[in-house]
Amino acid sequence: MRHSERRRGGVHPRPRATIGGIFLAAALLATGPDLTPGRVVERIVCDGNPAQSYALYLPRSYSPEKRWPVLYALDAGGRALVPIERFRDAADEYGWILVSSYNTRSDTKGDPNTPAMNAMWNDTTDRLAIDGRRVYATGFSGGGRAAVFLAYRTPGLIAGVIGCGAGFADPEMPVKDVPFAYFGTVGNRDFNYYEMRALDEKLSAAGAPHRIEIFDGGHDWPPPSLAREAIAWMELEAMRSGTKQKKEKEIAELYRRALEGATRLEADGKRIEAYRFYAGVAEDFRGLSDVSAAAEKAAALGRSTSISDFLKDARRRDDRDRFAIQTLTQKLRRALNSAELPLAGIVAADLGIAGLKKKAASADSPEERLSAERILANLRVQTSYYLPEQFVGENDYPRARLVLSLAAEIDPEDPRVDYNLASAAARTRHRQRALRDLQRAAEKGFRRFDLLDEDEDFASLRGDPEFQKWLARARATASPRP
Repeated sequence: MRHSERRRGGVHPRPRATIGGIFLAAALLATGPDLTPGRVVERIVCDGNPAQSYALYLPRSYSPEKRWPVLYALDAGGRALVPIERFRDAADEYGWILVSSYNTRSDTKGDPNTPAMNAMWNDTTDRLAIDGRRVYATGFSGGGRAAVFLAYRTPGLIAGVIGCGAGFADPEMPVKDVPFAYFGTVGNRDFNYYEMRALDEKLSAAGAPHRIEIFDGGHDWPPPSLAREAIAWMELEAMRSGTKQKKEKEIAELYRRALEGATRLEADGKRIEAYRFYAGVAEDFRGLSDVSAAAEKAAALGRSTSISDFLKDARRRDDRDRFAIQTLTQKLRRALNSAELPLAGIVAADLGIAGLKKKAASADSPEERLSAERILANLRVQTSYYLPEQFVGENDYPRARLVLSLAAEIDPEDPRVDYNLASAAARTRHRQRALRDLQRAAEKGFRRFDLLDEDEDFASLRGDPEFQKWLARARATASPRP
């Protein structure tokens, strides 16, 4: 199935030379792509490895006369330009180089991330003036896990990781002495929300340098404003660790901005968010600035009964929701393990999908609405991606179709679900069913007919006259996408 996003992966970096040799030899080449600072270079093909390519952004102030921090980005689907755009403003403000691969993936057989990272690394350290003490990695979803794994496997090489939409590659990774600074981001409707909340608690208990921020959204890279916060936080950690010279004026300005942000939240009546922000500011700047103003504000808000009760309720809700997800997963597994498979409608009723959708659409309680959305997101990713991939890989078409039919119960108007149903049917050579599913997808607005030319799932149908006739008619009669 190609009309969905791959989400997990790993990376085993193999530097091609000694660390000092790689970075001290960095220089801007006189030939090659146009490396104009302040301009996104959409694609650079790696010298010596033409199968690998990446997007590049040099900050406006870049010159080869000094060395610069670099952020290597690993997107779960190789969408190299997405992280470039999210981090671009921050890169200009703080003077960071951005490098983002087109070849990174997650949830694939094998490991595409190691060669992608090695190729970016080798190519950029030949072309650019990089500060070897300030090498950072970021990744989305499985790319975030890959970035963490990379940092663990090369202690002392990666100064910090910005993990987006997913936590550590292995939940058993030691956190007492994390060899890098960690800034995590997650949407409040992300199916990995509970994982990131648990990671925050685990890192806090271990005293590991970290910060995890929640934004309004789903499974995605953070918005530019939060990407800027992540870079600013890494700047503070660099000054704390000594890899960047302490600049009192810069620290004071960052502290002033942070306090202003917390004050605005409080003035807007967002007391929970303000409390968390003040507490985070006090922790982030401790040892670098006088944090008494932030600490006193956090303490005063923390003594509020309403905030204390809210935090307790949030913990209880998280525990309840984790248990609910575990229970629903067990119910789904029991249905799938049945010798005689039940109808999708019966399984959907047992999972309570209709009730969750009603709760997610309710305006009564924002926190309960988000809770339902996250539980649905967990069911969605299982039924629309992970389980179908498993069953189609096992040539178990009935079970693949059952879980995709459950995805359709969750999102009945989403044409991607019907596309994936057609994909499963095509891979198991159920031609007529694949055509019916594609027709339904087209009626719901599917217009990516180019995928049918590229997606290997449909290879068995491309030479079929009936399929060719349907595709020609669909292309001719489809209205343009809005």
